[in-house]
Amino acid sequence: MQVLKKIVNRNTYKAVGVFLLPALVIYLIFVIYPLLKVFRLSFYRWRGISAGSEVFIGFGNFIDLFHDPVFWRALGNNLILFIFVIVVSIIGALFFATSLSYKIKMGGTYRAIWLFPNMLGDIVVVTIWLFLYHPTLGLLNYFLSIIGIDVGAIPWLGQSSTALIAAGIPMIWKYMGLYIILFLAAIQEIPQSYLDASKIDGTSKWQEFYYIILPSLKPTITVALVFLIYNSFSVIFTYIRFLTRGGPYRTSETLPTYIFEVGFENNKFGYASSMSLVSFLVISIIAVLIMRLLMSQLMGNEKGVRVKK
Repeated sequence: MQVLKKIVNRNTYKAVGVFLLPALVIYLIFVIYPLLKVFRLSFYRWRGISAGSEVFIGFGNFIDLFHDPVFWRALGNNLILFIFVIVVSIIGALFFATSLSYKIKMGGTYRAIWLFPNMLGDIVVVTIWLFLYHPTLGLLNYFLSIIGIDVGAIPWLGQSSTALIAAGIPMIWKYMGLYIILFLAAIQEIPQSYLDASKIDGTSKWQEFYYIILPSLKPTITVALVFLIYNSFSVIFTYIRFLTRGGPYRTSETLPTYIFEVGFENNKFGYASSMSLVSFLVISIIAVLIMRLLMSQLMGNEKGVRVKK
């Protein structure tokens, strides 16, 4: 019997290996190899024109990097945009998901409206918001003037005080609908007996949300944050590059756009590689810390849901 189990286990491992091998090969070619290549280039000065023309300079790129004010500004903007997108997306999604969980008229229509932007491509979203933000022809300034807020022809993407946040709002508009649907599905899985008990105890809507709905949504919020962290860093280049190009005066510059400028426009591939490596380490550390904090809170929660009387 034990011999049969060993044979079955051995065949199982072989089958798993056969299925995993193609994905592993693709991962090694398109992820690990480029990462190792970037790590090597970060110690060289190379203009990217011909192979073999690299000049080894050791930690020279990293020394220049830490004295580069644009890099630090781009890193700060990255963190500001990262926090802004995550906080607004989670809070907004929780608010609208909770509102839609109650039986309201045209609830299905509202869900479709919120989910629609998620089906659009990033370039399409950028094009829509370029039109909305236009100083003279844009709908945003026109709408504000209709409701009595006459701001004039504000260039939302062209002034230092609004460019960065204005570039982050389209990201929220595109992806928040997905998290609304995700949270709404989780709310609908909450046992009705919990909600009925809270009504019998005379709890308000806020108490119901804080003591019943929110604790039940913590696993879903953790999953949503994983997607948000990925989306915030993976699409930031598209939105900043096509909306503001890092301007004005670098006030909306981010790491991906600055790395692109240094590497592909200024032909400093070694310096761009050092920035990519430092950016990867910083972003990885932040993501790991956030996820460990969330998971520790999630695992440390007591089972069950408490209702405050």
